[in-house]
Amino acid sequence: MKYWWLQKYKNLEMKMLPSLFLDVQYFIVVPKNYIKIYQKLKDIKVELLTESEMCILLYGVSVTKTVKNNILGKIIERLLLVPDASLPISDYSLLEMIEEIRSLKTRRATIDKIDSNNVAACDSCLNVFYVDQIQSVNQKGQCLCPFCFKNRLYFDNECIPMNYSFLFHSRLFFSTSNLGCNYQKLQKLLKKSVKILEYYPTMDLKEPLFSVDFTKHLERLQTEKIISLDEPRLIKGFYDYFLEIEEQGSYEGVLTFSWKGNQNLFQISYLLILTCAFVLENFFYLKKIYLIIDNKQLRIQLKKVLQCFIEA
Repeated sequence: MKYWWLQKYKNLEMKMLPSLFLDVQYFIVVPKNYIKIYQKLKDIKVELLTESEMCILLYGVSVTKTVKNNILGKIIERLLLVPDASLPISDYSLLEMIEEIRSLKTRRATIDKIDSNNVAACDSCLNVFYVDQIQSVNQKGQCLCPFCFKNRLYFDNECIPMNYSFLFHSRLFFSTSNLGCNYQKLQKLLKKSVKILEYYPTMDLKEPLFSVDFTKHLERLQTEKIISLDEPRLIKGFYDYFLEIEEQGSYEGVLTFSWKGNQNLFQISYLLILTCAFVLENFFYLKKIYLIIDNKQLRIQLKKVLQCFIEA
């Protein structure tokens, strides 16, 4: 399902609302004029809303904290039925992915290409969807995303990876954060702020903040191949860890975990460095990240990925 992260809110209770609102504001990107759209939507029956309208309504509720008539439960129930249109994880190397990302500006989704494509992806809101949902075009003939109204769409027949991590990386590459950080500044931050160290038993560290469920998820991936749905789950898991550090107003964050074997080393390294890049770009307090890893091969892979990000 496309909105897998809403599954835990299926039987929504009042005490779950703060967590839901945080997740909504992490996963959903809305157009700048969403308030005007939200005002028009909030009195319409949920059954009559499109997918993009439900996302705007859900985001609006999460910001205004105005909940009535079990509207959240109805939206969640409908969104959980939306199928996932994302494509499989790319087998590109990191350098190949960066090269593809650089070329995206010249490969925009224009109206004349719609009939020869099935799927579109947006690296602004990270949505992947069928092209029949596209309803708006700008003056240059570029298709606009039905979710965030940006002209940041790419079509499947362009042979561009459309998995979550590729789109996430592309958004980092082309966007400027709320703190005014662009990709070049981000590269300097990564070089200065991320340290990959070897774990040894006598290290004086805070306990890792992974939840039990997330640790189990990591354990599964030590023996099983990472699939498309694992990517957003892992990035969100890493992000939640750093968010807890940020909310404490801490300047430094330490992440430690154990890894057995040599399965998924590149994928885990790539997703972890992507998350580090995102939090360094967007968090106000957290400016130093220590990755303490007990697996030598994983440390080597992490250093390679980090260097590639810095030099790209």
